Amino acid sequence: MRTYLLPESGTFYKVNMHSHSTLSDGRQTPEELKEAYLAMGYSAIAFTEHTNIFDLSHLTDESFVAITAYEMDMGRWDKAPFSYYEGEPMCRDHLEQIHLNLYAKDPHKNETVYIKDLREKFCAENINEAIRRAKEAGFLVVYNHPHWSLNNYSLYASLRGLDGIEIVNGASDRSSDLDYSPLVYDEMARERIRMPMCVGGDDNHGTQHFGLAYTMVKADALTYDALLGALEAGNCYASSGPEIHELYAEDGVVTIRTSEAQGIFCSTIGRRKLVNLSEHGAPLVTEAKFRIDPKDCFFRITVRDASGKHANTRIYYVDEIGL
Repeated sequence: MRTYLLPESGTFYKVNMHSHSTLSDGRQTPEELKEAYLAMGYSAIAFTEHTNIFDLSHLTDESFVAITAYEMDMGRWDKAPFSYYEGEPMCRDHLEQIHLNLYAKDPHKNETVYIKDLREKFCAENINEAIRRAKEAGFLVVYNHPHWSLNNYSLYASLRGLDGIEIVNGASDRSSDLDYSPLVYDEMARERIRMPMCVGGDDNHGTQHFGLAYTMVKADALTYDALLGALEAGNCYASSGPEIHELYAEDGVVTIRTSEAQGIFCSTIGRRKLVNLSEHGAPLVTEAKFRIDPKDCFFRITVRDASGKHANTRIYYVDEIGL
């Protein structure tokens, strides 16, 4: 029996899941961002302004959806995650933070989540309480740019309740070559943290950040409810360039069809890795078939094109898809 891991029906819509306008620290107005991203083939933007939430549903029309969202942050003010020069005053840029994108299921949401009492101590317990409150208030919660935030394993392996991870942050990765974070996603999965959303976003503050990372969402219609429902169900993939056209499982074999790629890689819970790779001048690949062993527990697929850009599926669990 064939099980489609990305829905057979529906349309792929290109979405920027992390964006800043002049409503916070971006250089373009929401209207200017809409115009620019429509010209690049996008169908939606999540306006994840810092701290404050704005209902921009007046920008939504038959060709565009404005996703109501904001970026929540919590920071460590007591000590840096490392101490190089003993006795020197702390530099704010060296202090650990956590940033979460909150996507409202209601497009007219106009209230942020109260977390003032949780800011007194930076710890996994308080972050998890913030996540719980956000979920209770009707938000989907995604974990942003772990490397820029100076997060380490001890923190992110303790997070609970997240809906997803920002596997690639365009702006941060552009400047650091660090915030492409598939290994963080894998490590969290090995700690039994299940996150059905794997997203990419520009984190744009200026035009230099446009079009670097995005999320392809497979939905039945270009409406707010359809997009948010598809995201919550994990019917999406993250990309900085390559395309995934089809993904399904049948008789223990996962089949993926893609745009031209240098390699298509399948990662599992352990060392067992599978690949269809173009080597030694062979033609680029556009399809791979991977036999999944129930002992793999979970798998995810990465597509890497000839320029080194990636597309990433979410993590799929053997027990949820019946392999």
